[in-house]
Amino acid sequence: MNQLKSLLIGNQQSGKILLEHVSKVPWLSFICKPINAREARHYLQEFTTDIIFCDMATISDKEMEDFFTHYASHSLIIVIDSNTALSGADISSNVFSFLSRPVSFDDFFYTVCRAKEFLYPALKQAFSPAADFVFIKSEYKFYKVKFENILFCEGMKDYTQVYLADKPRPVITLQNLKTFVSKLPANDFIRVHRSYVISLSSVDVVSKNEITIGNKFIPIGESYRNSLFQIIYQAS
Repeated sequence: MNQLKSLLIGNQQSGKILLEHVSKVPWLSFICKPINAREARHYLQEFTTDIIFCDMATISDKEMEDFFTHYASHSLIIVIDSNTALSGADISSNVFSFLSRPVSFDDFFYTVCRAKEFLYPALKQAFSPAADFVFIKSEYKFYKVKFENILFCEGMKDYTQVYLADKPRPVITLQNLKTFVSKLPANDFIRVHRSYVISLSSVDVVSKNEITIGNKFIPIGESYRNSLFQIIYQAS
């Protein structure tokens, strides 16, 4: 998979949270520490950069127009908004997306996924259908997990437990349930509760209020009941 290289124009304070977010995305990296707008020109001449994260609080009005009119041709620009009005020279039209403070991982991940699909529109189509697995980052390691081995996923606020057929304990990833499940094939997995997503092929028994998978009992949320039973009736 293509590795996207990014550059942060900002300071150590604004860079800390983005560095943490980037470390959770295996196909995204920073090419250097946070730099200022003047230093950015040098790095853009020396390195191929896909995404520029721009902390508007660290750019002066004088630098702003030069930055947005000249650098936009090199990379996608994602602005970390600081309530700065972008005006003149069609500056705002050169911005790919905005991130509001505080930058949550969910917003960050959604935005960089959009950027990846924009930069490599054929990548998702070429990779996803052929792949029958996902890499799960857990405890500083990446575990290759086949979709067919995933029984169900349990969301635990800021992380997700992935239960597998061939492991006695779940693999824990520091991604919330929504983010992790977006990587799974939609036709094979369904959300049955705000905290649970199940593999349809792993289901043993479905009753009115719960699903049995092996020796585990998964509750069925009221708002998910109709869509679940619609699938069951279609397969009956």
